[in-house]
Amino acid sequence: MNVLLVHPNCGFQPLPQSVPLGLMSIATYLKQRGCHVRVYDRNVEKLSLDKVVRAFRPDVVGVAVISMTHIHDGVAVSRRLRDDGIPVIWGGHMVSLIPDMILREGSADYAVLGEGEVTFYELIQAIQAKWEPAQCRQIKGIVYLDESGQARRTPEREFADLADFPVIDWSFINPQKYFAPRLGCKKTMYLYCSKGCPGRCAFCFNEGYHHRICRRRPNEYVIREIKELSTKYGLDGVTFADEMFGLNKKELYDLCGRLRDLEPGIVWGCETKLGHMNREDLQMMYDSGCRWIYFGVESGSPEMQERIHKGINLATIDRDIQNCREIGISSHCGIIVGFPDETEAQIRDSVRLMLRLNANLTQATIYYPIPGTEFCNYLVDSGRLTLPQTLWEWGCFSPQAGMFANFPSVPTRDLRVIQSFFYWRSFSQKNFPKGAARYEFALNTIVASLRHIIRQGFLNMFRYIFSSAKVFSTVAWYAHAYPDIRKKYGLYAKETRK
Repeated sequence: MNVLLVHPNCGFQPLPQSVPLGLMSIATYLKQRGCHVRVYDRNVEKLSLDKVVRAFRPDVVGVAVISMTHIHDGVAVSRRLRDDGIPVIWGGHMVSLIPDMILREGSADYAVLGEGEVTFYELIQAIQAKWEPAQCRQIKGIVYLDESGQARRTPEREFADLADFPVIDWSFINPQKYFAPRLGCKKTMYLYCSKGCPGRCAFCFNEGYHHRICRRRPNEYVIREIKELSTKYGLDGVTFADEMFGLNKKELYDLCGRLRDLEPGIVWGCETKLGHMNREDLQMMYDSGCRWIYFGVESGSPEMQERIHKGINLATIDRDIQNCREIGISSHCGIIVGFPDETEAQIRDSVRLMLRLNANLTQATIYYPIPGTEFCNYLVDSGRLTLPQTLWEWGCFSPQAGMFANFPSVPTRDLRVIQSFFYWRSFSQKNFPKGAARYEFALNTIVASLRHIIRQGFLNMFRYIFSSAKVFSTVAWYAHAYPDIRKKYGLYAKETRK
């Protein structure tokens, strides 16, 4: 059976896209079970959809819709294929939120909810056997249309043991197209050690999608992938895409020991929770190649920390950042401003904390309601947010549009000044990165961007120039044009670190 897996185009991006890990895992799983699989990433491949379909002649197509930005292209791809009578299955985070709408609008024949490997395989077997819609109720974790055109959900599928999934087969893509520079390396790629997080943050999709369950892959699988990518393609860095890296200390120490023994070695970074790692843990991570960690601080206000259920002890944050600084790990910290009903005083607490910490990289993002989360449901129930009613509207429901929705008790302009100030400060301060590494990092980023743009066509050069100029001018304007707002929140460019 020929199975085409499509990663829709999410619009122009100046840097290489993240590798579609979910599709790669499904593709490998299907290949092991005798399917002939083609992964078609429309963000990096130049071949048109028609050429791919004529050459591959798929029997069924899977479309991964991870976010709102993938919806418009996903709809276009699906309708083109369904016109030829090819069954289309949608999966991904967004699909689990609005499966009924997807089927009613004719963009797919079936929707897969949650994790896709097992469910997708069972579903394509049913399609191959020409099951009637009523028979599909036997398959867990899908949505289908019954004979009357009504969307029907089958029971939720239990989470799989990640050890049952194979090591990813990288022959489905060209990894060179996804490499991006990071600190200390030129060819970094996203990989993952685990799925899910035990947290219950009010703004995050994790609780609804992963049900606060964290599952680990065997460390052996991760190391085998790193070795293959390093040997065949020159990988020299990894960003672990785990929602909560290193949750299990025993597994963390085992992984770091394996990473330390790699020849040649790699550098790597991750995202984890403040207060989770002690100095001994951080030193062990550094010795195995860790050079950057992102910490989601989210808020410097004790009241907001309680409301968002982040569970960070604000009193220990300085110690963690100081440990990273002394050991040699670049610390990246972020806050979110503009939570529903957040006050000026609470935002000021967050700004004050970020300035005091003075991490290597600090950033502020404006709150954006993610469907299905506690805060988003609160805004909808209180009549302050109306969710899109069509797929086209969902495709326009982007963070850029959400920036102009005012959910806290402060003006939107204040939020944009805070956000722009930290953008400007992070890339102009002298401590990120230090010395020659700073210019090497900047040069590598520019080179990677240009290569990526050229692969997409020279027309994108003009789009890149225009987009970059627009972003730069917007950030510069908000970072410098409102001294009264900066004063109100204590936003001063002077560095505090010696």
